[in-house]
Amino acid sequence: MPQFIATCPPGFEYLLVDELNALGVDSANEGLTQVMFDAEWPIVYRVCLWSRLANRILYPLSTFTADTDEQLYDAVRSIDWDLHLSHQGTLAVDFVSRRSKLSHQRYGALKIKDAVVDYFRDEYGERPSVDTETPDVRLHCRVNKNQATLCIDLSGKSLHQRGYRQDTGDAPIKENFAALMLYRSGWPEKLKQHQWLYDPMCGAGTIVIEAAMMAADMAPGLHRLYWGFTGWKPFHRQYWESELDAAHEKYKQAIAQGVTSIYGSDKDPQVLAMAIENAKRAGVEELIQWQAGAFQSQSRPASKFAGNIVTNPPYGERLEQQQMVAKLYSQFGQWLKEQFVGDHATILSAQKEHGHALGIRAEKIYRLMNGPIECELLKIPVETSGFVTSRRSSDPDNYQQGLSEQAKMLVNRLQKNIASLKSFLKQQNVESYRIYDADLPDYSAAIDVYDDCLHIQEYAPPKTIDSHKAQRRLRDIERVAAGVLSISADKVFVKTRARQKGDTQYEKQALQHKLKIVSEANAKFELNLSDYLDTGLFLDHRKVRAQLAKWSDHNTRLLNLFCYTGSASVQAALKGAKTVNVDLSNTYLDWAKRNYALNGLNTQQHQFIRANCIEWLEQVKETHAGSFDLIFIDPPTFSNSKKMEKHFDIQQEHEAMLKSALVLLKPGGKMIFSNNFKRFKMAFDGNEQGVKVKEMTRETTSRDFSKKPLHRSWLIEKS
Repeated sequence: MPQFIATCPPGFEYLLVDELNALGVDSANEGLTQVMFDAEWPIVYRVCLWSRLANRILYPLSTFTADTDEQLYDAVRSIDWDLHLSHQGTLAVDFVSRRSKLSHQRYGALKIKDAVVDYFRDEYGERPSVDTETPDVRLHCRVNKNQATLCIDLSGKSLHQRGYRQDTGDAPIKENFAALMLYRSGWPEKLKQHQWLYDPMCGAGTIVIEAAMMAADMAPGLHRLYWGFTGWKPFHRQYWESELDAAHEKYKQAIAQGVTSIYGSDKDPQVLAMAIENAKRAGVEELIQWQAGAFQSQSRPASKFAGNIVTNPPYGERLEQQQMVAKLYSQFGQWLKEQFVGDHATILSAQKEHGHALGIRAEKIYRLMNGPIECELLKIPVETSGFVTSRRSSDPDNYQQGLSEQAKMLVNRLQKNIASLKSFLKQQNVESYRIYDADLPDYSAAIDVYDDCLHIQEYAPPKTIDSHKAQRRLRDIERVAAGVLSISADKVFVKTRARQKGDTQYEKQALQHKLKIVSEANAKFELNLSDYLDTGLFLDHRKVRAQLAKWSDHNTRLLNLFCYTGSASVQAALKGAKTVNVDLSNTYLDWAKRNYALNGLNTQQHQFIRANCIEWLEQVKETHAGSFDLIFIDPPTFSNSKKMEKHFDIQQEHEAMLKSALVLLKPGGKMIFSNNFKRFKMAFDGNEQGVKVKEMTRETTSRDFSKKPLHRSWLIEKS
C-alpha cells in the first residue's frame, strides 16, 4: 500500500489524524507539522478533495542522503522520470530544508530542476519547461538533518487555497485555520443539534464560509481548478471522477435537507462586501445571513436552539494598539454576557491579556501558530458561573494583590520617587513631570504624569527578551503606576519608543484624539496623549522655557527654530516677546497656533513659518541679519522627512547651522542650543565669530530629570 505525507501547520496534527481516519485512512501517524499515512489511490484522491486541515498531500518517490549538492543532483538524476512526466511537459520544484547542510532553498530547488531537465535532455534532446503556477508535475523535496525525501505534490497548491477567497480584510486567517477553529468549537457535531453559528467580526468571511461549507457537506476542494496530479502520468482519472461525482451528490442531498442558520457581520461595509463576494465564489452566499454594523449594535439570533460565536477579533502589533484591542475584548465580553448566556464562544486571541479582558472563564485553551503569530484559541461556555471581574474594575486600593516580587520592587521605587519629588512639585507648582525612567532594569519605560493622566513609554525590548515576558512586564508597569498614583485605567496611555535606525522616524501612532490641557507656570498647553509618541510638550525643557520667559519683555524678538508645538515661544510671548516660529510640519504649526490662542495671544502678532529650518536660515541671512534678541534651537537628532531634499543629521549639520543662526542674532543677544543625541559632540566653539559658548545642561535640567537628563544645552552669547 503506498505511503503519503499530509503536511499541516503546527498544532493541527492530531485533528488531521482524526480527519484522515474519518475519510477512510486506516493507518495515520502524526509528526511535527505532518501526518504519515498509508492508503489506496481512491482514498488519496478523497483526502485531496475533502481535507479541510491539510496544507499539502505528498507522494514520496525517493529517500536519500543529501550532504552535498552533488549527492542531491545524482539521487534525483537516477530516478526514471519517464514514469512521471513527458519531456514536453512542465514542472516546478519546492525545496524545504531543516537543520541540514543544504540550507539554501532556491539553490536546492535549482539543483533538482537541473537533474530532471538533464535526464530528459540526455534521453530526448529536449527538456520540460518550468511553470511555477500550474505545472504538470510539482516536485516537493523535504530535507531534515541531511536526509532528503523527494515527493510528487499531489495538491499542486496548498489545500488551504480553496479558490473562493480573492478579497481579504486586515489580518485574515487562512481557510484551514478557520476550519480548525470550527472543529475545535465542535461545529460538526452541533450541526446535528440544529445549532446556529455567528461571526460578529467576520472580515473577509472565511470562518462563516468554511462553516457553511461544512453545513452543506461541501468538499473544500470542489471548486479548485488546479490539482498537482492531473498532469502526472500515473493519474487515475476514473478514481478522481468517481470522488468528484460522490462529492457533488453529497452536497445536493445536504442542500435538499436544509442548512442551519449561519450569520456574519462586520462594522466595515466595504469589508463585508468582500466577504459576500467570497461567499458567492464559494457557492454558499445564500446560506449565510449578512449584516453590516459593529457587534455592539447586533443582537443574538432569534432561535430557540443554542448557538455558537466563532470569531477572530482584530489584534494590535504596537502596544498602544493592543490597549485599544484589549478594550474591544472587554466590550465584546460584556456583549456576550448580556445576550448570549447559554451559548458557546470560540475566540482567537493573539495576547493572553486580551482573553483575560473578556471577563469569561475559558473551559479549554488551545495554543496555536497563526502564521508567525502565537495565539490562543479560547473555548468558552457563556455561563454566569464563568463570569469573572477584571482586576481593574475592582477596588484601586487592591492593585498590589498578586504582584510578583519584581513588581513589588517597582511599587517601592515609584513610591520613593514620589516622596523625593513631593516638595519640588509643591514649591514649583508643577503638575506635569517625570516620575520614573527605567530605574529598574526589568521595567524599561519612562512614566510621565500629566495632572490626572499617566503617559507610559516603553523602551522597545531587545529581540532576545521573550515577547510574553515583555508583555507581562508592561502590564506590571501600567497596573503599578496607575495604582500608586491613583489614576483610573481610562486615563493611562501606553506607547512603545523604538530606537531610531537609518531612515526611521517617529510616526503618528493612532487616531484617538485624546486631548488634555495642562498648565505650566502662567501658560496652558494642549496635549495629545494618544495619537503621537510624544505628547506635544517636552517636559525636560521646563527650565529652558522658564529661562526664555525670564529674558523676555515687550522689546524682545524671539526666533524659535524647529519650534514643534511652540511651547517655548508661548512662555516668552506671555512676557511680551514677539516671536517667529519655524517648522517643516503644518501639523505642529497649527498646534502651536492653538497653544497661542489657548493663552489669549493674538496669532496675527506672531509669525508661523512652514519651512526647512536649515534652508530658511540661508534664505533670510541678509534680510534678517541682527534681527533677534533670543534664538532657541532644539532640532531633532535625525530627520528624513519627504518634505526635505536631503537627510538632516544633528552631528553633521550643527556647526554650519549655528553659524548661520548667529548672523540673525543681535549684538548682546542670547541663543540656547539644545539636542537629545546621547553621543553628541559639540564642534562649534564660536572663536571665529567672537562669541561665548558655555554648556548649561545642569542649569536647564529639572529635578525630575536630574538622574537621567534627556538633553544637553549650550548658551551662545554674541558680544
